[in-house]
Amino acid sequence: MKNNRVLTTSLGLLIAVTGVFGLSACGSDDGGTGGSSETAQSEVDVADDLENARTAVADALAEDDSWAQIMLASDVDVPTVKYGLLVVPYVASDAAERVQGTITIDDGSYTIDAESAATGQTWQIDQDGTIAEVSE
Repeated sequence: MKNNRVLTTSLGLLIAVTGVFGLSACGSDDGGTGGSSETAQSEVDVADDLENARTAVADALAEDDSWAQIMLASDVDVPTVKYGLLVVPYVASDAAERVQGTITIDDGSYTIDAESAATGQTWQIDQDGTIAEVSE
């Protein structure tokens, strides 16, 4: 019964998110300029994944801002040094097909990418929390 409820809820959310993306695409007037476009965070199904990843990196940098790269990994419970990198705990949700694992920090600036499992769209968050769609 619990699995049916989870499946039903997940399916309902997937349909709702797909509808939002469909309406957003129809109403878009970006002129097809390419690059990335900012969007409302509520429209991004991987927004929580991106925010959690950004928080993990920001917290690590708050402790020691000398790292040039930080790795997000599910195989650690506390921040640790592995592979010559600072590795911080991070587990993506089912909404994300992929979340960038190694984050490069350049003078305090960084971006983190995540791909939506539902839509295949890639989204990016920067160190300030701005989320934008990445287009090819």
